[in-house]
Amino acid sequence: MRILRGFLTTTAAAAALTLLTATAASAHECYIEPRSDQGNQGASNSGRWATVSIETILSEFLGLPDPLYTCVLNHWTADGQPATFTFRTDKTIGEGSANPNLADGKGLEHAAEVYEPVIGGYIDQCTS
Repeated sequence: MRILRGFLTTTAAAAALTLLTATAASAHECYIEPRSDQGNQGASNSGRWATVSIETILSEFLGLPDPLYTCVLNHWTADGQPATFTFRTDKTIGEGSANPNLADGKGLEHAAEVYEPVIGGYIDQCTS
């Protein structure tokens, strides 16, 4: 039974992370880290940015089944992770850029790079 649980944990984490990467890449998962909620709302009105909730990411993009979805969401919320992301929808910003401020936690970020390890850790906690 222990071997089966380890296999299922590894399989669930790998599947979720693969889906996050694939989904995020196709959705141009660029976001601006320090942007306020009001700033995100304004950006969403431009037609080039879209706000997506963590619930949508976990359920629709990653397809996490219950009770895994609920467990991961509870960890996410308890740790104070963002409730929403506002992603650029028409292009991947900073792709191929030599900008030293890219992916430094203070500006333009890529959600898959920042949050794959976080969600993977929650999946591990929820399935062990």
